[in-house]
Amino acid sequence: MTVAFRRVLAVAALVPAVGAAQQPAAGPLKFPAKPSSPAITVQDLMSRLYLFADDSMQGRNTATPGHDKGVEYIAAELKRLGLKPAGENGTYFQTVPFVRRAIDGGSSITVDGQTLAFGTDFLYQAINGGPTTVAAAPVVYGGMLGDTTATVSDIAGKFIVLRPGSGAANQRAMMAQLGRYSGAAGVAIVVAPMIPPQAARQATTPRVTLPGAPMMPGLPGGIVQLTTGAAAKLFNAPLDSLKPGTVGKTAAIDVRMNDVAAPSRNVVAMLEGRDKALKGQFVSVGGHSDHVGTAPVAVDHDSLKAVNWALNMHRVKAGSPAAGPVRDSIIKAVVAGLKTSGRRDSIRNGADDDGSGSMAVLEIAEYFAKAKQKPKRSMLFLWYTAEEIGLFGSRYYTDNPTVPRDSVVANVNIDMIGRGRSDDMPKGGDDFVQLVGSRRLSTEFGDLVEAVNAKRKSKFTFDYSFDADGHPENIYCRSDHYNWARYGIPVTFVTTGLHGDYHQVTDEPQYIDYPHYANITQFIADVLAEVANRPAKLVVDKPKPDPNGACRQ
Repeated sequence: MTVAFRRVLAVAALVPAVGAAQQPAAGPLKFPAKPSSPAITVQDLMSRLYLFADDSMQGRNTATPGHDKGVEYIAAELKRLGLKPAGENGTYFQTVPFVRRAIDGGSSITVDGQTLAFGTDFLYQAINGGPTTVAAAPVVYGGMLGDTTATVSDIAGKFIVLRPGSGAANQRAMMAQLGRYSGAAGVAIVVAPMIPPQAARQATTPRVTLPGAPMMPGLPGGIVQLTTGAAAKLFNAPLDSLKPGTVGKTAAIDVRMNDVAAPSRNVVAMLEGRDKALKGQFVSVGGHSDHVGTAPVAVDHDSLKAVNWALNMHRVKAGSPAAGPVRDSIIKAVVAGLKTSGRRDSIRNGADDDGSGSMAVLEIAEYFAKAKQKPKRSMLFLWYTAEEIGLFGSRYYTDNPTVPRDSVVANVNIDMIGRGRSDDMPKGGDDFVQLVGSRRLSTEFGDLVEAVNAKRKSKFTFDYSFDADGHPENIYCRSDHYNWARYGIPVTFVTTGLHGDYHQVTDEPQYIDYPHYANITQFIADVLAEVANRPAKLVVDKPKPDPNGACRQ
């Protein structure tokens, strides 16, 4: 959650709800639930999504009863449709062995006999989940984080201390720079004169993680966050006077973790192909079933929706988010026009992210299962857990596949395809779709997607802007297709992009554009059919990414 979003929440929690004049148009009313159709329809998708993103799912956070309820609904539908279980032990489920991990409050750093206390002198951010325990490490000053000219030779076994860079725009670049220190004994960033008590409490709050699986490959296991006073004890001189490479004292680092088992589940099903020669090959399609749970504080839903909508409309018209005084003036103007409704909300339903993708995969599974003629290759349908906390579910599946990994000829990933209107995205509209990664491994796959679109009566206009090398959002690395790509399997990521309700309590089913959603779902099914029925595998003509390195778009 960004500082700007916290500020919007604070405003929205104190103001009454938006009146009809300010509220954006809602989607069509929910259709009554009824047996689904073999065809991909608005009615099916709407009925499924209202169920899957219902308040009773409590935001589907990984390893919670709400998420369990969601995946059990998917498995029950797969059984009803007659699809073959492709999980473990003849089930639709693959258990992912997560733990709830908390940093032990007794963790410490010792320098020349002085003990730096956790929560007072330092915190620890477990980027890749791992503890840090080093008996004796020379402390070395690394300069400003993000400064590519600052060099430290021979970082192995060293405790690197860095000063933070400045500016929100540089945060992603600074995280990338941390990859330079992945071989160090420890990495520390000097963050503030003191540590707020609430930050210390938050640091010891258990978080779900997958032991041994890096959340951000290529980065250190964790980052020590030092107060300025604690950092001064590591050197014999003020930080301002140091040059990169300056050696300080010797530190003993003892950061420990407390783990409690918290398993979660992927869902996997298959449909056997009709061609004897090709049915041993699989075309896979997936989306993530988890979301981000509940907000810590209930806010007025309609007020927040109005603020989000106004800020997003500015982004659409200006081509960039509102910042500083412009943002403040927009919030002030919206607040002045609000009327009371009193609807308090804390559930981040995840209707678009990724209820839309999950239910599209289920609708596509039914489409192929009930087709008069099955595709030549077999189909593999996947619903991953824990995308939101580090792509862990798809990483676990691709590392531990339930079908031979080299039998999977392609993967289509669906994440957020329920929006994309002109008031959602700068290029939005009825024909709007974003594609990412479709030519990064296989030029032929990208050409095939374009060819399928060219045959359609209602053609899409593809937006490839987020697939550009070096794009600051780094979308290619931020969804589940990436874990297939690291094994050299051709991928296409289909989405309608990040809108104003992303990860908020306002991502609800009534704001989905159902005709557009159904049209995209049918298009994806057409792409899958084309791949499944072609005589030859897609040609892989581009190098796969380094599976052990930090993903770079």
